[in-house]
Amino acid sequence: MISQLQQETAQGLLDFADWFLKIVGLNGNNYAQELLYVALVMVLTLCISHGLRKLVLFITQRLPVFKEKRWGEHIRKLGTLEACSKFIAPVVFLGLVSFAFTEEDETLFILQKCATIYLIITLAIAVCAIFKLQWVIFNELKNTKNLPLEGILNMCRGIIWIIAVILIASVLINESPISLLAGLGALSAVLLLIFKDSILGLVATIQLSSNDMIRKGDWIVVDGTSVNGNVLDVTLSSVKVKNWDNTTAILSPYKLISGSFVNWRGMFDTGARRIESYIYIDPCSVTQTTQELFSSISKKYPLMEKQISDALAEGGLDLTKTPLQSGMATNLGLYRAYMFAYLRAHPRIAQNEWLLVNLQPEVEFGIPVRVYCYSNVTSWVEYVQISDEVLEHFFSVTKDFELGLSNYNIYTNKVIMSQPESSPAGKGIPPSAAV
Repeated sequence: MISQLQQETAQGLLDFADWFLKIVGLNGNNYAQELLYVALVMVLTLCISHGLRKLVLFITQRLPVFKEKRWGEHIRKLGTLEACSKFIAPVVFLGLVSFAFTEEDETLFILQKCATIYLIITLAIAVCAIFKLQWVIFNELKNTKNLPLEGILNMCRGIIWIIAVILIASVLINESPISLLAGLGALSAVLLLIFKDSILGLVATIQLSSNDMIRKGDWIVVDGTSVNGNVLDVTLSSVKVKNWDNTTAILSPYKLISGSFVNWRGMFDTGARRIESYIYIDPCSVTQTTQELFSSISKKYPLMEKQISDALAEGGLDLTKTPLQSGMATNLGLYRAYMFAYLRAHPRIAQNEWLLVNLQPEVEFGIPVRVYCYSNVTSWVEYVQISDEVLEHFFSVTKDFELGLSNYNIYTNKVIMSQPESSPAGKGIPPSAAV
């Protein structure tokens, strides 16, 4: 049926061309007949292409499915149907152009080559448009982990256009695509050298996506570089990061694979942020606990009342009775016991994470008491407030335990950073450096 319609259309165009040539007095001129017929076919092709475009616009704008359904809205916004309808024009042209020429005609051969090349280009555009639509729908509906899949989309697009270029080259030189690929084997080393960065970026992007190593919105720190901020985008050729000083850094995906980087996503996923600091105690102020000190601490700090009463009931100040007593045999041990109890009772300290108060080897600055715990909030402002509140309290109560602070008290290994406000993981402006 299609063949019959094709023949009838071609015959109608030929009859019209003959009638027009008779009017202008060029009847019997084969060259004029061929030229006029090609022009008529091109006009018909343009009319069909324009009509299809109008039909597609009408369908996408008027039908309810393209307004109510999410995928229909994407088809309309991305112009997928319009892109897919472009190949109709070269198909119509190829189907009709040969009727006015003999098979050996050089003009027909050139026209067919041009139309075939145009057909390959329009088919590549259509396939890329379909891939784009599928990626947008999947990225919106199913990409719950916010994986950087745009690199894979670009890879698919690149493969399609590479195939299109090979097919176009085979049409131009009138050779089979398979034989053309075989001939390119000798140039493979040169091609690999030219496209080395693209190939490395492709492999790195696939690894980053498949292993869920990085997502948009992640906070990353790349060793050996100034990159320290929020990931904005991951493509086939680059990773775009907005640093905390509002500068933008661009680096190759291969840089992340070949080197090392820190991804802070796990901290925000667990909802716990580490606090690790040191308080330096003057060793000359450490003494044995006394009944008066126990009584004073028990009255002033209710958190310690039960522990102290249990310790005294089990054996007073005899260090051989229980581990608990032994731990509170000195004012420093009593102080550490209070610190631990305080952290256990604090509502903003994560109780399901590591919680530790212990002594470190003495240094020239004094005896380091390490405070190691996690806050149950990850946003920078709240985290800093909690950590500062805890440490300031520990500093302020040392005199009640008859302890002296060293003149050299510092916080060490205390990470104070955060996600930017745009990230769902936390809010706040990170500092320029860790304290």
